[in-house]
Amino acid sequence: MPSIATTICMKDVNVTGRRPGGSELIALDIDEPGVDGFYNLRGIKPIGHYRGATGNSDLDLLGFDAHVLDDNTIRFYMVNQRPPVGAFNNIIDASKSGANSTIEIFEMRTGQEQMRHVRTIFSNEIWTPNRVSALADGSGGFLVTNDHSVKRRKLDYVIGGGNVAYCDGAGNCHAAYDGSEDDDTLPSTPGDEPMYKVYLKKALGYLPKSKLKFPNGLARGRDGFFYVPSAIDGQIRVLALQPDKTLRLVDTIHVGMPLDNISPDANGDIYAAGFPNLIQSGKGFDDPYNQSSPVTIWRIRKTVDVGKSGVRSVDYRVEKVLEDRDSKVLSGSTTVRHDVKTGRLFISAAVHPFLVVCEPTK
Repeated sequence: MPSIATTICMKDVNVTGRRPGGSELIALDIDEPGVDGFYNLRGIKPIGHYRGATGNSDLDLLGFDAHVLDDNTIRFYMVNQRPPVGAFNNIIDASKSGANSTIEIFEMRTGQEQMRHVRTIFSNEIWTPNRVSALADGSGGFLVTNDHSVKRRKLDYVIGGGNVAYCDGAGNCHAAYDGSEDDDTLPSTPGDEPMYKVYLKKALGYLPKSKLKFPNGLARGRDGFFYVPSAIDGQIRVLALQPDKTLRLVDTIHVGMPLDNISPDANGDIYAAGFPNLIQSGKGFDDPYNQSSPVTIWRIRKTVDVGKSGVRSVDYRVEKVLEDRDSKVLSGSTTVRHDVKTGRLFISAAVHPFLVVCEPTK
């Protein structure tokens, strides 16, 4: 995960706040905890032809996804928020131009402590990337969220902004979804769908259509759909990739709390980190050493009712797994992963210097 310095400097586009030597990818050996309950950490070093913005090998990581190619190879797709540079590789004022963002692709052999650079993806369609999700279909393509509408953003929290972009394996990218698309292509509501959901959709249909608001840590579910959370309106959009490589909205999950990253587990359940007090969370991100940031962890479980004629209804059960409103243990948590094998939750925070492991209750 990115360091505190890296995350804060990217938020404020302040190059002086970068971590010396750049970001570091760290592997956690979750299957072999020590007798003290701690886990071994291994740094994964980049090798190959990767060059950062100024010609060195520094990475400025924000988010990533991993795709298991075979039993021995993992491919990483990484959001790299490089500082902007001038004609002579001199760093220029990012507050005026925004970041110099790329998607970096690396491959690593299982058990090794180095990853080899495959390619750099630079595109005008990638301007404020937040998280990337591999298509995992053999094409090498991926989706990436731009969490704001432009590099220097002002009113996106109110009027909406940002989108999801599609890129093929060669780095050709285009906009895939921003929330303003017509709903005419939405599937009709199944006849046996719960009445509360029918009424909810009808009521929401009268509201003005808004664009995505801070589309955040998207992920591909085990059902093949892509789930895009919002750090503002507390909704998760469920999107399907179309043959023309655009996305179609197929459902909306109303969590009711601003969300950061979401992560599916091996069972298909989705875990999400939420912010129960968004104002205090903002203070915590600005000053993580002196301000706390309350945390809520959610689980979303999809249920599908199938009859003789096909799918009769699809529903999502939203459950609060744990919450730390006083930040006694958790603070500023942005990512949670559930290990189905042990029941443990691994919870990390983009701007806090520790990772929390929660054991399942008996």
